[in-house]
Amino acid sequence: MVFGMRTPGRAARWGTTTAASAMLASYLVLAGPSSGPLQPPLLPSAGTTYLCSGYADCVRAGYSDSGYGAANGTMYWRMYAGHNCTNYAAYRMIQAGMPNVRPWTGEGNASQWGLSMASITDQTPNVGAIAWWGKYSNGAGSAGHVAYVERVVSADEIIVSEDAWGGTFHWRSITRTSGRWPTGFIHFVDRPAPTPTPTPTPTPTGNVFTQTATPVVAAPLVVNTTVSATAGGWSPTPAENRWRWFADGVRIGDIVTPDLALTPDLVGKTLSMRVVAKSDGFTTYVSPFYTLGPVLAGIVHATAPATLSGTPALGQVLTAAPGTYDQPDAAPAYQWLRNGVAIPGATAATYQLAAEDVGSSVSVEVSGTKAQYAPAVETLTASGPVTSPANVILKTKSKHGRAIVRVRVTAAGKLPVTGKVLVRIGSWKREVRLSDGIVKVKVPMARGTKKVRVRYLGSAAVPAAPKVVGTVQVR
Repeated sequence: MVFGMRTPGRAARWGTTTAASAMLASYLVLAGPSSGPLQPPLLPSAGTTYLCSGYADCVRAGYSDSGYGAANGTMYWRMYAGHNCTNYAAYRMIQAGMPNVRPWTGEGNASQWGLSMASITDQTPNVGAIAWWGKYSNGAGSAGHVAYVERVVSADEIIVSEDAWGGTFHWRSITRTSGRWPTGFIHFVDRPAPTPTPTPTPTPTGNVFTQTATPVVAAPLVVNTTVSATAGGWSPTPAENRWRWFADGVRIGDIVTPDLALTPDLVGKTLSMRVVAKSDGFTTYVSPFYTLGPVLAGIVHATAPATLSGTPALGQVLTAAPGTYDQPDAAPAYQWLRNGVAIPGATAATYQLAAEDVGSSVSVEVSGTKAQYAPAVETLTASGPVTSPANVILKTKSKHGRAIVRVRVTAAGKLPVTGKVLVRIGSWKREVRLSDGIVKVKVPMARGTKKVRVRYLGSAAVPAAPKVVGTVQVR
């Protein structure tokens, strides 16, 4: 006999926590040489130098995008299209001769690449390899990061090309001592490069400086504040350092000090700088341009928090409402996240929970935005995972004096369902753990009709279900 019961949808209490996201790093480490305005790195480091930014600007500066700028609307290896480090890396591997089939099963987040392909991942950088950062490794976030190795300058320095979710395309150089060195290198198609014949180092014709560390500039770049720069590291230490400041590539007066007052006429302009090293008997050294970013008119601050309403259950709609800001014309913007990762296309004030959200934590970033201002960002997060109602199917039969009870529990978006089922057959009862969503028991019984009651006890993603009742005729 077959008996069934679907759990009715139930309202769940929805808790929210609000945290203001830090939108500006305490320090910016400079990027250079520039080929136009650059975005500062998410987690900058003195050993990371951005060589170009954006498909068109990189190509104009002689750094190829390998055609990805025109082809990024396609998903490769089932990675999300557009500005996405994994889709770009997959595209480069397909260009190198691999099929458009992900070479492993399971998650596609960058953090999983080196784990899933551990057999071909090591610590050796080769041209054509994929540089891989694991979860929270050396400046990467929870989803990790991947990039394409364009050049191996030495065993301790590489140049990569990369794209970024929510960011843009870059070429950059990375040194081993920067704190941003990859977790490993994945060798899908590359082969070790031949060892080059050493070139004798020419004897210098005069004393020269070597720059050993990149300058650091205090942030943020906001009008009516003063920005201060270090000189970086030098060998040997120069007798004098001077600084040259530029706005949109034009030198700002004759300022040679490490401090620059950000005046109103600089708002919206991209600030950059160069450092000069001087000593008697040494060739004067002028560094490359280091791009800091645009000068902001201010920072948007929240004066009342945003709110989030709705039930965290499959099919329900969550609604975010903006707070108020100290800039009356600040406009709200939204980005929904699943387990901390942006959900593509989910940028409206409302979000309907889908099967892929079941069991996950869904949150929303609410930003107050204004042109030439740093945004105010709040993250509102559910108090628990998204749930899906249980569907319980009971089947009974008898054989050789035994009552046989089979219970199957399913839930949309959650396969298999886990947890326990309380099974009662007459006066016999037991809690039995689901295996692949199924419980099956065989119990010796006296002949006759026995009442059967089963109840799914619930899990984090699938709430407990009402009992399902049936009978079994023991023969």
